[in-house]
Amino acid sequence: MTTETMTVADERIVTLEYTVHLDTGRLLDSTGHCGPIAVMIGAGQLFPALEDRIAGMRAGETRELRVPPEDAYGPWHENLVRDMPRDRLPPDLELTVGEEYRLKSPDGKPLRFRLLEIKGDTVRADFNPPNAGQGLVATVTVIAVRAPTAEEARRGRV
Repeated sequence: MTTETMTVADERIVTLEYTVHLDTGRLLDSTGHCGPIAVMIGAGQLFPALEDRIAGMRAGETRELRVPPEDAYGPWHENLVRDMPRDRLPPDLELTVGEEYRLKSPDGKPLRFRLLEIKGDTVRADFNPPNAGQGLVATVTVIAVRAPTAEEARRGRV
């Protein structure tokens, strides 16, 4: 099979350009600053949902791909929004509604939350991942598709 007729599939080297936005329009990632990248499909170098959606594309093809929240950062869960006593947070921590915080719990586990509200001695915090509930919109252009070299095949990556 010549490289002109190869399609994106597992264990093929694909050179591509992409731009990924959240549904809100916020830019997440782009190859615009670094130029095209080459990846081995199936080697975990790309976001899995994006890799699945470019399967079958050919060199020169551009697609706009939509990735629903459950295949991106996951759904937003109401039960991960909680009220907690202010005194469970470090006393010197300056709190600002809307800010993201990363702390360690008393048992050493990392905690990440966004502060939603301060109500007297209580704070309302959202422990969902920052982009939970957001889908993705990716514009992907495949520049080239080829078989891996013997060394790339041995290493399992470009």
